[in-house]
Amino acid sequence: MSEKKKIAKIETFGCCPPVTYTALNSGCPPENPPCLSLCDCCVSPLQSVLQQLVGQSVILATIADQPNTLPFFYLVTITKVNDFLVTVTDGVNTYVVNISDIIAVAFLPPGPTINLLPPVNSGCECDCRERPIRQLLNTLIGSTVNILVSNGSIAMNFNVEQTGLGIVLGTLPINADIFRIAISICKITAVQTN
Repeated sequence: MSEKKKIAKIETFGCCPPVTYTALNSGCPPENPPCLSLCDCCVSPLQSVLQQLVGQSVILATIADQPNTLPFFYLVTITKVNDFLVTVTDGVNTYVVNISDIIAVAFLPPGPTINLLPPVNSGCECDCRERPIRQLLNTLIGSTVNILVSNGSIAMNFNVEQTGLGIVLGTLPINADIFRIAISICKITAVQTN
């Protein structure tokens, strides 16, 4: 019979436990950064991008899409973005999509100027999920890479232009057109750099 061991202390890697504290009411000792959740560094940045695209025709790639096929939400118009939901229409049907399930949003250039949220010292979940890939992509600005995303699709020949909190912005060839695309960094599984 195995012996049960009692956990004496949970290490928090320089940050307060996310269960107990939030970014708005951290309660952390001053030397520790506030703990931000994946909503703060993954979903909120994508919501910000989508808000800037209201009224635009876009492609939404989601985790429900089959790998390397045209997404279900292909050339839909964004009508509303709030409370981590985006409403889109194809002219006949209206869909409300969970932003946390969106991998990327693409639109034909020039499109509106997209302002990305600045990176922050977010600690905890964000420090292991969002920060490392963003910092890698920062070193690849101006490069063309292949990006494997969470549904198994590969963004081939993605030109890295800019990064911000939770988002990499660049261009990508889709069906013989060049689209501007914002990819959720938290949905990136791997980056092929050569």
